[in-house]
Amino acid sequence: MNILITNAQYSLIFEQIIEPSDLAIKNICNQEKFCEAQGKITFGQLKVIVETALKKRLIKNVGEGGFKAVIRLLPWFVPQAILAGVAGSTVRAMNKILRPALSETQSYKTWWGKAIMKSFDIAEGELNLSDPFSKIFFISDGLFTMMDDKYKVKFARYVANIVDSKPDDEEVRDFFVENELRKWINDKFLLNPKLPSKY
Repeated sequence: MNILITNAQYSLIFEQIIEPSDLAIKNICNQEKFCEAQGKITFGQLKVIVETALKKRLIKNVGEGGFKAVIRLLPWFVPQAILAGVAGSTVRAMNKILRPALSETQSYKTWWGKAIMKSFDIAEGELNLSDPFSKIFFISDGLFTMMDDKYKVKFARYVANIVDSKPDDEEVRDFFVENELRKWINDKFLLNPKLPSKY
């Protein structure tokens, strides 16, 4: 099967400038400030940090689930809230219809567009609280930012298991977490060619 690409398509594919996301840049900046302020940490400290992040993430998810349950069940128990429930259900229905149109349109990035998207998130019960893992795992190239939430949890448990086997007073070597992430992704997704380690 041959695919024919025009010059215009070629320039769109290969000459397109891709800017790094604000979140990736923020993670890199946070990493450097953290490393300068903290210095080297030990495996004992890393273990406590990872376990704390796992607990915070659990509390965050339970809180979001509780918020979603309250906004959906409140009209059943408080009849005066039925109008708010109907309004919320209407917004949720509009979310299903309008979100793809709003999020995939390049020209609709105004204040109103952001306000509408935020109202959709609130009606769906999505609070968008900050992820504790992105605060503790400082990956310089944004690789961790691209991962799905369930894989972030699996990777955190993987790191916790590795850290458990290390002596608490041993210093964590440079790029330890980042190299473990690359190794984990290589093994989990059978990448070929593999992501190289950082040194």
